[in-house]
Amino acid sequence: MHSFRIVVIEDNQQIAEMTKDFLEMNFPEAETVVYATGEEAIQKTTVSPDVFIVDYNLDSVDPKALNGIQIMMKMKERHKTPVIFLTAQENATMAANIIKHGAYDYVAKSNQDSFTRLKISINNVLEKSKLEKEAVKHRKFIGILAVALVALVVGIILLKVMV
Repeated sequence: MHSFRIVVIEDNQQIAEMTKDFLEMNFPEAETVVYATGEEAIQKTTVSPDVFIVDYNLDSVDPKALNGIQIMMKMKERHKTPVIFLTAQENATMAANIIKHGAYDYVAKSNQDSFTRLKISINNVLEKSKLEKEAVKHRKFIGILAVALVALVVGIILLKVMV
């Protein structure tokens, strides 16, 4: 049984296989799904994954394909899932633009430690998600305590009125 899900959108088959192998080796508890186009991912991703890993240039399979930012924007309409870009683009302006549009992180493929950075970024996404879930539990618990406190105060007041 998988405890979380990673969706990879990569049009280069060799890089897609390398990425999937890396993820399966480093995150054996994850279900890793790879799509060659963003359009295919949009169509087939019905359950929100825990993280998307997206390439910027997705036009080697289909020259008319949407780019990574366009895919991310469409995915964010359906899923509240963090997106990590794993791309060969090393342009600082493009990286800033990708982050500005809502990407969680930007990892350059050509960097020697790109998979190490990817692993760190995924771990950060998972940890942030875990902390957000714990915060929700704590807010619910505080809400229950507040209701119990109000009930106790009302009970004390009613008891004093009745006596």
